[in-house]
Amino acid sequence: MPVATLPPTSPPAPPDPPSPAARFAPPDLVDLRTAWTRERELAARPDHAHHGAPGGRCQGRHGWLLDAGIDVLLEPVLTGSRTPGFYPFVALDERTAAGLLERLGESELATQRQHLGPTLGRVLRAVVRHPDRVRAQGYVVGPLRCDERITVTGVLVRPDRDLRAPSGAPPAGASVDVARALAELGVDDMHAPPDEVAPWRGARPDGAPVGRAGPWWRAWWD
Repeated sequence: MPVATLPPTSPPAPPDPPSPAARFAPPDLVDLRTAWTRERELAARPDHAHHGAPGGRCQGRHGWLLDAGIDVLLEPVLTGSRTPGFYPFVALDERTAAGLLERLGESELATQRQHLGPTLGRVLRAVVRHPDRVRAQGYVVGPLRCDERITVTGVLVRPDRDLRAPSGAPPAGASVDVARALAELGVDDMHAPPDEVAPWRGARPDGAPVGRAGPWWRAWWD
């Protein structure tokens, strides 16, 4: 006589991906895509005052970073801000830099710079080529404003030798040595030397434990 069989069981469904971090646009904390979508919607309102735009209207389009999927890349590295539409980053790594190089246009990479500092493209390429020695600092202007962009204001660099004096203080020639290290690593198209060069007191950009050889320095342009 036939034997009763149970229907085959389906494999378990894969778990849902983790939700994006809800940490932007306080006090109603949301993920970056939602924050930028809200900014673009606000910028499209007829009563919105467009920051720095001739005649009060933007010449470009709001939300181009969102359309390019830049929010996915920057979600893990951006921090919140009390200034609407302004998002700082502290130590942008090679994963994010490589993604930005793929999605940003060459004109943006070659022309976007903080005053007399290096171009965005030159810094991002240095981060990708030397992930253990270069990181980028700066900020993103979101879709709320007409000058929507990614800007590098500083570079974290680990020179190939310790620049500290025996006392632990920076020696007199540290600024020259850091500038030389930047040029050797490919950050060589700035129009002027950094406005400030100092040992980096924040978290180690490479995740190395404190005490390993080769301290990090920050070169910063106003």
